[in-house]
Amino acid sequence: MAVRGLVLGTEPVTADALLEVADGAPVRLGTAARARMAVTRSILVAAIERGEAVYGATRALGAGSGDAVDDPAAFQVRTLRNHAGALGEPLEPEEVRAGMAARLAHLALGGAGARPQVADALAALLDARVQPLVRDRGSVGMADLALLAPVALVLIGEGSAALPDGRVVPGAEALRTAGLEPLVLEVHEALALLSTNAFTLGVGALVAARAEGVGAIADLVAALSLEAAAAHRPSGDLRPFSEAAHRAHEETGQWRSAAALRGALAGSYLHDDERPRALQDELSFRCIPQVHGAFDDQVQTLLLQVDDALSVSPENPLVDVESRSVVPNGNFAQPGPVLAVESLRLALAHLGGLSERRTAVLSALARPLRTAGRAGMPGLLAYTAAEDAAALRLAAAPVGLQPTVLSQVEDWASWGWTAVRTTRDALPDALELLAIEALHGASLLRDAPQRGRLGEGTGPLAERLIALLDLDDAEQQVRAAEEVLAGP
Repeated sequence: MAVRGLVLGTEPVTADALLEVADGAPVRLGTAARARMAVTRSILVAAIERGEAVYGATRALGAGSGDAVDDPAAFQVRTLRNHAGALGEPLEPEEVRAGMAARLAHLALGGAGARPQVADALAALLDARVQPLVRDRGSVGMADLALLAPVALVLIGEGSAALPDGRVVPGAEALRTAGLEPLVLEVHEALALLSTNAFTLGVGALVAARAEGVGAIADLVAALSLEAAAAHRPSGDLRPFSEAAHRAHEETGQWRSAAALRGALAGSYLHDDERPRALQDELSFRCIPQVHGAFDDQVQTLLLQVDDALSVSPENPLVDVESRSVVPNGNFAQPGPVLAVESLRLALAHLGGLSERRTAVLSALARPLRTAGRAGMPGLLAYTAAEDAAALRLAAAPVGLQPTVLSQVEDWASWGWTAVRTTRDALPDALELLAIEALHGASLLRDAPQRGRLGEGTGPLAERLIALLDLDDAEQQVRAAEEVLAGP
């Protein structure tokens, strides 16, 4: 991905922009965004000076929202420390950067009422490649409070962070090493740093990009399986993937998947008119474009939902320029991206289930090779594929319907972050499934009595996979196959 840099306020921020920053692109606050933040900050300060009750400024948070804040400076630090309750595994650097970029993009819209200096400090942390130590469990999706708190703590010189060389050091040391000064928060700015589902959106964009890659791999592996099966039996009819079969679905994932299959199989022996073929192959072969296409459609829906969520201020309270007022609201819930990522995970289970069924077909065809000791891999890899498919089905259950009562006020949750994290964690199972399918295909092609010419896309893949059949054990074979599939 080209590193071009992101100037906030001069162009719409999209999921693609988050991916650029996650990949290392620099980011800064543009003139328009700086002016917008200054205006909304003045509106917030004016409301406080008029004596209005402002959530997170003159009033405390959550169940204590009726309590007055007596010491605003101490309240900022106490708020960050109190919300730093995340546990679990540290997020990957690109995930931390994506979440920070999403928070910065929303800050630049001005709705949080923070000073431009807050956005500048967050951008400087990104550009210095200082990665706050953010753990992956602790958000119920009503703003990723516990995940954003570690980022904010590093900004003020607390918490922990990883330096570009990978060392994890106290936040104050990280700032000194990067040549940065601790940020001194003013009234309301602690909540301003916490009040969005930034990690849900940022990592959601990464999940969509990774899922898009899995979908492309699935098309290529399925094409290889068509050739492998047809090398050992009459099968491999390509008519189910023709333009005629999918013309009613142009501009959809189904059309794109069918086109990908045709491209991978261009020049393949499957096009030979004289070869024997069955009238109809199994549904796990015939329905590849429909299932893979539906998966791709869900990927695109998630990206669109992230784009939409990035285009509006989600903070509570919202500082509104038009009415020049501070407005309580629930825009931080953002169920759109949550429902999209839940649907994506369900579509992933269907994609994985189709792969497992094709693997079962290939495994049955490979039985004579196993009997002769020529399969090149354990027969029970098919069992592992079945377990992976089962894991995907379990992961497909919606997490957003879990009941949560945090207080009498906070009595519902979207579970957005949990939905994103669960989808992220399911993707490796799908890749493993596809690697196992690909190895079965490679085994059948290696030992085909008269292997015909392979497709323009499948041929190079088959040669690389066949070389893996000489590795010592199944673990090595599958991990190497995953690298082949995920590689350029």
